[in-house]
Amino acid sequence: MQNPYYWVPVPGVDIHEPLTGKLIVLEGTDGVGRSTQTRMMRNWLESSGLPVHDTGLRRGTLAGRHIREAKEGHTMGRHTQCLFYATDFADRLQNEIIPALRSGYIVLTDRYIYSLIARAAVRGLDRDWLRKLYGFAARPDLILYLNTSIDKLLPRVLASGGFDYWESGMDHLGEESMYDAFVKYQSALLEEFEQLSEEYGFVAIDAGRSIGEVFADLKHKVKAVVEEMTPRAHEFTEFVGEIGPARDPDDEETGSMAERLRDLLFSFLEDK
Repeated sequence: MQNPYYWVPVPGVDIHEPLTGKLIVLEGTDGVGRSTQTRMMRNWLESSGLPVHDTGLRRGTLAGRHIREAKEGHTMGRHTQCLFYATDFADRLQNEIIPALRSGYIVLTDRYIYSLIARAAVRGLDRDWLRKLYGFAARPDLILYLNTSIDKLLPRVLASGGFDYWESGMDHLGEESMYDAFVKYQSALLEEFEQLSEEYGFVAIDAGRSIGEVFADLKHKVKAVVEEMTPRAHEFTEFVGEIGPARDPDDEETGSMAERLRDLLFSFLEDK
């Protein structure tokens, strides 16, 4: 049996404990559409009758607020930033992700340790040390990497509000303009993602297309992972079957209604 964690789990977690849920990661740089696709994916999965928990960077109760406060200034060092995010991730893993997986949920996470490793690596932190730092992370069942080029990324970022100080790498780059820093920083991040993709087995999705086209690809990949969890037609057989026998056989109106309800239920299942 493969170790469900990259190295060792967080304290108090049994490495042999079965986690019946599925962990699905959406990765990619800023402006690539992760949040939109995560929201659409959750709606689709829940409409299929599946329990879903979604999470993302800085959403933990232990360090999330403090990271946001620290990023309001421009003095947070690279090691402090790295350890802040590692603390937030450990908190969410132990108190959100693992409990949800233990309960049979599908966990959708907008970014995972790979973004954290990539960000720290381009800031000069040792890559081997970073992999050991995040070795307590659970192995995802699927890592979807929304990939695009800088040329396609720039218009999206500008349309969504412009450049961000930290996402442009201004904290460590000596560029005079935020535009130049953004291009340099995001190009370096894309190179890191390419290396991580080979190491961790990302499933690359071309994010340079329309939202609908990207979502169609994502659904196809996710469906193969969660198919065994999706409610099947035979699970409704008893419920649907009870509709018919309970009616008056001479009552054509009731019988017609029962048949329509049965057809509706099965049409939902076929669409999923």
